[in-house]
Amino acid sequence: MKDWLPMAGVVLDELLRRDGRGDYRNFERCLSCGDRDTARPATIRCTTCDAGPLECEECVRERHQRHACHRLQRWNGRFFEVTSLKDVGLVVQLGHADGSSCSNPVRAPADFCVIDINGHHSLALNYCGCDKAGDAGTHYEQLLRRDYFPSTLTDPHTVYTTRLLEHYHIQSLQGKVSMYDYYASLERLTDNTGTKKLQDRYKSFMRVVAQWRFLKRLKRAGRAHDPTGIPGTQAGELAVECPACPHPDINLPPNWEDVSDDLQYLYVMCVAIDACFRLKRRQVSSEEKDPILGSGWGYFVEDTGYQTVLKGYGEQDEVSTCTGFAAMTQANMKYSKGYAASGVGAVICARHKFFLANGVGDTQVGEKWINMDYIFVCAMLRHLRVRKLVSYDIACQWSKGLLERVSKFPSHLRIPLPTGSLKYVIPKLHWGAHERKNHSQYSLNYVPGSARNDGEGIERRWWWVQPVANSTKTMGPGRRQGCLEDQWGYANWRKIVDFAEFMRRRYMIARQEAASQKKEFEAFTQSFKTENIVKWEKDVKEWEGDMTKPDPYHVASTGLSVATLVLDDIAREEQEKAALPGHVAVHKISALGFVTMGLDLEESQAKLQEEVAKNEESKPVQTLEQRTAFRLRLQNFRAVQAVYTPQVVVLLAQHPAARLDVLQVENVHLGLPSQISTRHRATACPPDILAIETRLRDAQCRDALHELRTQLHIQDRLYKLKKLHIRNQGPNTRMQTEIKGQDSRVRRAAAKYRRARQAKLALMGPGPWELEFQLLTDNDIRGVQDDDPDALAARQRGRKKPGPSEGHRQVSWIWKSADSQAAGYTDSVRVEWVTFRARVQRWVEEERLLPEEMRRVLAWLIYEENRWLSRIGQRDDVDAALQEGLTAYALKQSNIRRNMRGTCRQIWYKLMKESGLEMGEEWAEVAGYVPRKVRRRINNMIIEEEQDEGNVVVEGEDDPLLDGLESEDMDKYRRLVELDQAGLQET
Repeated sequence: MKDWLPMAGVVLDELLRRDGRGDYRNFERCLSCGDRDTARPATIRCTTCDAGPLECEECVRERHQRHACHRLQRWNGRFFEVTSLKDVGLVVQLGHADGSSCSNPVRAPADFCVIDINGHHSLALNYCGCDKAGDAGTHYEQLLRRDYFPSTLTDPHTVYTTRLLEHYHIQSLQGKVSMYDYYASLERLTDNTGTKKLQDRYKSFMRVVAQWRFLKRLKRAGRAHDPTGIPGTQAGELAVECPACPHPDINLPPNWEDVSDDLQYLYVMCVAIDACFRLKRRQVSSEEKDPILGSGWGYFVEDTGYQTVLKGYGEQDEVSTCTGFAAMTQANMKYSKGYAASGVGAVICARHKFFLANGVGDTQVGEKWINMDYIFVCAMLRHLRVRKLVSYDIACQWSKGLLERVSKFPSHLRIPLPTGSLKYVIPKLHWGAHERKNHSQYSLNYVPGSARNDGEGIERRWWWVQPVANSTKTMGPGRRQGCLEDQWGYANWRKIVDFAEFMRRRYMIARQEAASQKKEFEAFTQSFKTENIVKWEKDVKEWEGDMTKPDPYHVASTGLSVATLVLDDIAREEQEKAALPGHVAVHKISALGFVTMGLDLEESQAKLQEEVAKNEESKPVQTLEQRTAFRLRLQNFRAVQAVYTPQVVVLLAQHPAARLDVLQVENVHLGLPSQISTRHRATACPPDILAIETRLRDAQCRDALHELRTQLHIQDRLYKLKKLHIRNQGPNTRMQTEIKGQDSRVRRAAAKYRRARQAKLALMGPGPWELEFQLLTDNDIRGVQDDDPDALAARQRGRKKPGPSEGHRQVSWIWKSADSQAAGYTDSVRVEWVTFRARVQRWVEEERLLPEEMRRVLAWLIYEENRWLSRIGQRDDVDAALQEGLTAYALKQSNIRRNMRGTCRQIWYKLMKESGLEMGEEWAEVAGYVPRKVRRRINNMIIEEEQDEGNVVVEGEDDPLLDGLESEDMDKYRRLVELDQAGLQET
């Protein structure tokens, strides 16, 4: 830009020169006329053609017989005015391919308009009505053969060029450009001054675009080649399938069902289920006004049958016993009024993120079982023979009773789901939000055969499609479904196009990480006793064979968590008391609810204090809202407090720090029983309230210590990740931000423990319990592998040099008390070993699975290539011109698949050859394929792959470790992999 800036004035002058006649100002007569002596005045310029001399009206009209949508300007002696081909006398004659005149032309309406990518055009047009009209076709067909798409079937006044429809189509798919904005831009191109009134053609544009989307999907699915035509389209036939997923009889070996148990994961289909509540549709239009084109032929389920099944079900009464996910709480949400669809539920291929045929359906009132069951069954109808790994963020709940619910579906949907054919898992990011007990069986980190699948691909698909949500929200049912079907078809196709480089990158990372992880795991294993390793491996293998056995990845807690205390023990005791004769309820909130209300308020107060300290000056509005919300909660607590501990309220009224009419409400004294002085507590607080808080504080201490250990574990992984893998300023900055956030989480967990311990000490006084819940100092807050900072500093001063001292290393007491006084630390180490083992296995599985997926892609492309060739000549009811078009399109599509296969083989062949794996007939050379040049940038060097085997030619230093890992995209993908290894997930 610095080099260009001095030239800006020159460029500006040249642009203004174009507003005059420029270099052609001396040519007053038309240079295109045959005779210079009789040449007519040159006054017309075409701004769509390349720059050239002005011409006369007759020459312009003659030269633009096949360019009716060009823009003209007329020189009036002083400046150029806008004119049109219609104004200079151009009349477009249809039905005469040889350019001959028609003896009986039929005029189109006077206001006939053609809309092209450069705007609106008034056009004089004649249909053929002479004796050639039989060959020319109907008026509708004559327009289509001129590449004009009519807006109506009879007597159209508006047509759209196929060039425009193709242009908008790709703009809407890649750029997510709305129809309104695109059409408005066409009007601005036609007239951006407001001095010319254009007839509004927006409604017809919306209708034509919907028809165009549908026709393109039919064309690409080969429906025009099928003798049964469009009515013969089968369910899901218009969807673009995933070539890397297992498809029996297409891309699987003949013996795939007979492989040994340890290799069965190679032929498992991984699917992910989720709902997106951004893709709503308002209660506008209807199917009568806006019918669905090809319902059930693509990604959406067939609508009529779907709605019939839904009508037979009422409100969902399932209650989650595991997690507070929004999917469950929204199942009967009340804010769906005014929406015909509250969102969509979908099933996708989890490893490659392809939307599945008949794998999408509207949700009406949240994410109900019936919706998700129906969508899942419809999607699986095409994949009944293969085993499935099903990922769903509430799989632990959804899987319960699934077979029973499916058995109540209509007969054609009662798909066989034999025991062992389905394995349910929870996406990695969501898994951490579930309770830990009995949930290792749902973890993609631990389930054998999961490879490096994180299950979060469907979330990335929602992110990709969400820019169209505002547009589709106000569409009718037909246009909305057509638009979303088109978006998902494009997304699937782009995945196929990008497979070559995408799978190459994944395989290179998997190969590198598998070797690295195995080496580290072997060194880690050598640090333990052999008998421990044998026992641990035996236990984890037994669990992998039968996941009802004790969970080796979980350290059983000896103490009750707060949630368990509330739900199981204290709640039952309170109910028993309430059932005794003479019991009178004093408030709608129980004594247990009062205490837990106070503990929650205490936690919120600590968070508010932290937020205010950080944001009071920079975000005053946010601080005001937070303080107001907390003040309201505190007032409600005071009201309940006056019922259960009225004397405490009297004491607080005399305490200045307990006043509510203060600005800094986050510092108000709450008045919990543990916060009342010893001399007043016995008289001011009932014994049952004191007992409840004592037990809750005990559980709170255990929960806080567990949270502290977890956060320290994550912190240690982040530091290791930064040291071993993170390079360059950008990644380092992001990692520093994450580490800083993790430090805050560690501090919050420590503060929670200290508050709970202080309250327990106030309630119980000193005692044996302090052996388990010791005083937490800053030096105690360290990882299991870290030494005591003071002891380490003293040894370093004595030796005059830094360095670890394993023989003298002191483990913090927080790890010695991990979950159980006697065996907690040993169990933590065991969990670390089995987790490391699982990590290695997942990488090894990924390294072995990716070559199989590559082979499947090649086999699928061979199948598709032959499938298109087989479509040639299937129809015998067409004329020669249409037959030629059908044949040409089939050959083109077959050639596309052959070239894609050649590209994939070129990029993958070298890697497969190095792997030593057996390569079958799919890897044979592709006849007629010319190897393309593959350019990649590595460390600011350009490399080129030219040979079929993928040999690399590069000038400068070669970095084999980073070969082919494109900087920005690869950094993002590698970052996902490394954060996943560190125990964190990103979507």
